[in-house]
Formats: sequence, C-alpha cells, structure tokens
Amino acid sequence: MLDILNNSLMTSDANSSSRRHDPLFEHEGEMAARMRDFDWTATPLGPPDTWPSALRTYVHLMLTSRQPMYLAWTPDLIALYNDAYRPILGADKHPKALGTRTADIFGDDGYPGLKPVFDAALRGESAAFENLLVPLVRHGYLEEDYFDVSFSPVYVGTQVYGVFSSVTETTERVLSARRTKTLAALAATLLGAHDLAQIVQATLDLAQHNPTDLPCMLLYVPAISGEGQLADAVGWRDEDLAEWRTRPSTWLTEREARVVPITPVAAGPWPERVTHLVVLPLASSDEQAQLGVFAVGLNPRKHLDDAYHDFLQFFSAQLTSALRNAHLTEELRERNTDLAARNHALSAFEEWTRDLTFDLDADELIERAQALVSDLLPLDAAAYYEREGDRWFLKHLRGEYGNEDLRRAHEQCLPHATTDSMRIPFETGETFYQDAYDVSTDSLPEHTAHVSATVMMPLKTTRGVRGIFGLAVFSRSGWTTAERAIIETVGRSLSLALDRAEKIADLARERALLASANEELDAFAYSVSHDLRTPVRHIMGFNELLRKSFGAGLDAKATRYLQVVDDAAARMNTLIDAMLDLSRTSRLSLRWGIVDLRAIVSSVRAESQADVLERHVTWRVSALPLVTADHDLLRQVMVNLLSNALKYTRTREETVIEVWAEEREREWAVFVRDNGVGFDPRYTDKLFGVFQRLHRQEEFEGTGVGLANVRRIVQRHGGHVMAQSTTGQGATFGFTLPKHP
Repeated sequence: MLDILNNSLMTSDANSSSRRHDPLFEHEGEMAARMRDFDWTATPLGPPDTWPSALRTYVHLMLTSRQPMYLAWTPDLIALYNDAYRPILGADKHPKALGTRTADIFGDDGYPGLKPVFDAALRGESAAFENLLVPLVRHGYLEEDYFDVSFSPVYVGTQVYGVFSSVTETTERVLSARRTKTLAALAATLLGAHDLAQIVQATLDLAQHNPTDLPCMLLYVPAISGEGQLADAVGWRDEDLAEWRTRPSTWLTEREARVVPITPVAAGPWPERVTHLVVLPLASSDEQAQLGVFAVGLNPRKHLDDAYHDFLQFFSAQLTSALRNAHLTEELRERNTDLAARNHALSAFEEWTRDLTFDLDADELIERAQALVSDLLPLDAAAYYEREGDRWFLKHLRGEYGNEDLRRAHEQCLPHATTDSMRIPFETGETFYQDAYDVSTDSLPEHTAHVSATVMMPLKTTRGVRGIFGLAVFSRSGWTTAERAIIETVGRSLSLALDRAEKIADLARERALLASANEELDAFAYSVSHDLRTPVRHIMGFNELLRKSFGAGLDAKATRYLQVVDDAAARMNTLIDAMLDLSRTSRLSLRWGIVDLRAIVSSVRAESQADVLERHVTWRVSALPLVTADHDLLRQVMVNLLSNALKYTRTREETVIEVWAEEREREWAVFVRDNGVGFDPRYTDKLFGVFQRLHRQEEFEGTGVGLANVRRIVQRHGGHVMAQSTTGQGATFGFTLPKHP
C-alpha cells in the first residue's frame, strides 16, 4: 500500500513538474498561469504534453493574443480561453469556466441559442455574426449582451476536434446606437409639438419603438392639488397602472433623479419583470418650479450604469426643453389672447367713454351699457330693473329669458320682499355675485333651474339706488377676476353717467326756470325804465314852468333848489338809460363777426377827445388782435372801461392810460390800466355788480351800471372779467375772449 501511495505521489509530482516546464504555458498573464497549474488529467483533454499539436497551436495563439478568444475542445466542448476573454465571462463564470463543458458554463443563458452553431462547427461548418445577441449571466443577473463573433472548426487530421471562436463584445456600441437613434427621433418629433398634449403623445409613441431601454413610462404634470397628475403612460397594463394615477407632491419638489423599487410588472420585450423605476424631475437646475416628472422602468437585463443613466438624463432633458417651450408658447398665446381681449375691451371702453360724453338719456345709457358687457363677456342675458313701490319692473332686456314661464313672471313684475337677488343689492348697496346661482334666492325656483351664475349690481346716483343692473349665464359657473373688473367698471361708470344725466335734467329745468325769470326781469326792467321816464319828464317840465312863472322874482335860494331838482332828474334819466342798456344787452342776440379791437379803441379815443381837451393825457396802446365777437357790444365794453379810466384819473396832473392784449392757449386777455385814484382791493367783488359804487357821487359821477354791463357782455361771449388795484395807485381792468367761441 505504501508503495502504491509513493508511486502516486511520484506520478503527481512528475505531472506538476511537467506542467511547470511546459513551454506552452510560459507566457505572461493570468490565463497562462492558470492553465499551467490546472489539473488537466481530470478532464477529457488529459495532460498538456499529450495534447495534439493543433490544440497546442490554438492555445498558444490565444495566450499570445489580445483579441478575446474561446476554444471549445472535443465533442464535449471543453472550454479554454485567454485573458482578453475573461471580461466576457464576468465574475459569475471566471475562473470556474476553464476546463468546463460549454453547456455547463452557458447552459442557463447563451448556450441554448448557440448550440446549433457549435454543432454545425463540429460538423466542419464555419459561421460569423455581427452584433449577435447573447444573453449572459456574468454579474448576478441575465444581461442583454451583443458580440461580433466567428466560429471555426479545428481539425486534427481530417476530423474536427474542436471549435475556435474569435469574439469582440459590441454591447455598448449596440446600446449606444439604439439610444442615440431614440434621442434623435425624440428631438425630431418634439420639434413639431407645441402643447402639452402633443408632447406627451409624441413621447409615448416614441417610447414604444424602444421598449428595451424604455419598457414602461409615466409622465406626470403638476396638478392644482399639488400632487403629480398622470398625463399619460405607456407599457403598462391597466391593472398595474391603477396605483400610479397620482403620485406624492414630493416627486414634484425633488431635484435629483432617483431609483424607486416597485412591485414587479410585466413590461418590455423580456420575460423578466421590471422591478425598478427611475424618477427624473423635468426641470433645469435654475428653475424653481418643475414642469413635471418623468418616470421610466429600467430594462431588467441592463442595470443602471453610467451610459444608461446618461441616456435617460438626455431623454428627460429633451422632454424638459419641449415642455418649457410649450409653456412659453402657451404663455405667449395667452398673452396674445389677453392682449387681443384687452385691446378689444379698450376699444369698447373707448366707445363707451365717448358715449358718456354725449347728453344721452337714462334709457340710451343703459342699453349701451348692456351692449358693451354683452360684447365683452359671454352672457346669455343682461337686464335692468327699477323698483316701484313693493315690486320690481323690468325696463330693459338684452338676450333671452331661457324659460317662457320666467318671461311671463317678469311681465307681471317681481315682488321686492321675496326676490333676494335684487333686494340684497338694493338694501346693501353692494354688487351681489352668485358664482353658482342659488334658485332659493328668488321667488321663482321652478323657472330658474337653467340659470348657472348671476350678477346683480345696484346703480347708485346722488338720489340713491336708481335700479338693478343684472347679468346671467346659463351654461357655466363663476365670474373670473377679469370679468368682475369689467362688470364693476361698467357699473360704476354707468352709475356716474346716470347721475350726470339726472343732474343735466335738473339743470335743464333750472335753466328753463332761470331763463324765464330773466326774461321776466328784463321785461320788468325795460317796462320800469320806460315808466320812470314819464314822472322824471314831468318833474323837469314843472321845474321849467316854475322858473317861467316866477321869472325874475325867484330868489337865489329858490333858484338853487330848482337846480338841485334839475340835476337829480338828469341823474335819474342817466340811470334809466343805463338800465335800458343793461336790459337791451341781455335781450339782444349776439351778431358774431371778426372785430378789429385796435380800431374800436381808436374810435373810442377820438370820441373822448372833446371831454379832455384841457387835460394832459398820455395813451399807450400796444398791438391789439382781431377777435371773434359782437362788434357793437364789444365797443360798449371798451367805452365803459376807457371812460372809467379817464374819469378816475382827472385828479392827476398827467393821465396815463395803457391798453394791451395777451395771447393765451385758448383765449385772448385784454387789459386797461390807469394811474388814477384806484379802489380798495377788499371790495373787488362788488365792482361788477349793478348799482355798486366805491366812490361818492360828489367825487366821481356815475350810475354803478357800466361795469355790470361789461361783465354781462363778456360772459355772453364766453369770457370773464377781472380787476386789480391799490387805493391811490391806479387800477387795472381786464376781460377775456375765447379764440373759438
């Protein structure tokens, strides 16, 4: 027994020694060392020194090559391979694949598909493939792998003893080409998508062309609730999709992509189920709000490596860009729509504003306001009601009742006490909005079921609530902020216009009464003036008879008394003439024409020369304009102003009178200044009143009517009068005339 053991040890040592010194394995590299130390006697190949030369030649070729090579020897296809081939086997198969039957190495992944190729090679047939799909378990799971591979029979004599394969892995190339094609197609497809629906549909349609990398997809957009609302999905069965209809709001706040484990779902081309989702936020790093969330199932035969991750990031980036452009396009479209609506509203309000400048009656104003809001808002009815007693009467309707019984009820008038939609705004003075119309607020619930939203606005004037301006829609609910702004604006302006119309009507009545009173007053003044002339004439006549009767018998005192009576009668006649002038100024219609103001001043100066022959008068008349006025009345104005200037400067050694005009934007201002006695500025307001005098009669004669006549004439021309003075330092009087009366 001991001899047998010793012989066995000696044989083992001899085999080991033989392997260590076999020149076939003296190359550098792990596989040369492994083959040298491998116990080949336990395999059908036997000791290396017994290998046929063909086998030794191919082994030598493999060990010296950097090209991945695989040699399957004997019909059992015992595996030999080089260092370059080790990555193809991975940690799951190397080094235990060395010296193992090919069927045992790849029986659960690649061999079932390649067995016909190996069998053909053993029969002497060669084969070559490009980008051949060979599923392999080499990193703990069945992978999707691609290779350029050739299969060649190895002969010993005339018989095939093995199969030689030269292999190049093309997995990354194939996947990269496939993913690049997908990204290019996505970019081209999204170029034509301009809204969310188009983008979602284009993305999901494209995903169906690459179910390997994108076996299933979910696309979420932000919802009003804050959660992710599922826009659409692809690659899911309905029963698997149910739990993904909405996702937590945290998905819309996260900034980094993350992998989420899920209940396995059947999706994609492989029998293996998808067990993980990659969740990618659709937003760039500088955006505060996300545009959505893109979640994609991972290929069960390709773990998420850098290349896969980059592909998904590029995919989501393109999707993000498209969504951003869609949002910008939508914002632009909304802005353009809003701008068009604003322009339309501005045009409508411009026309409405012009309407308000006309003297329209209340009915016309209300009808135009109803037309305006009907043009700017999608309305079914616009109504205006006024209250009489305890009932509301429909005065104007634009649109439809929407119900025949409702029409008949309106014709019979609506009770105030039970019609809350009008009672409430009438009593509160506030607009009563019903975004969702409540039929219980009115007395006709059975006739108003078709009404969906209403507005009841009180139209208020200085007299109180004049009426209720009502709007109604039948097919939608709610009033937007913009619609409320339009309603409030129209309502306020309509209230102001109605208030103005009421005041204009009141003013017209007052003017009519005033005109009638003025006519009566003018007629009275004219009559009184004529009636007063008779007694004055009698006084002066009897005074003359007394003089003739007494002749030379009148003493000095009687003569003085009679003279006082004559002077008083003369002043009375002057006053009567002034009153007649004032009355005539009010009654005569204006005869408009072009008037040379300088010519008028020259004429008045010439007439006054006879009264100032013994005085030193200096006139300073500047250039005066042509004006539009009544020539005779304007001359009367200048006569009064220049006469006053001459009268109140007669106490001066030298009289200086200045006349000039100032041009303003819409009027001419004409001034007369003197260096006379002036007047106390505290009484300026009294100067232009009838019979108002600031000096005693014995100092300066006058009736106190002249300046009143000046004011009336100027006012009839559309101008106004003015005066400025300091006692003892002269006075300046002036008036204005419109350039275009």
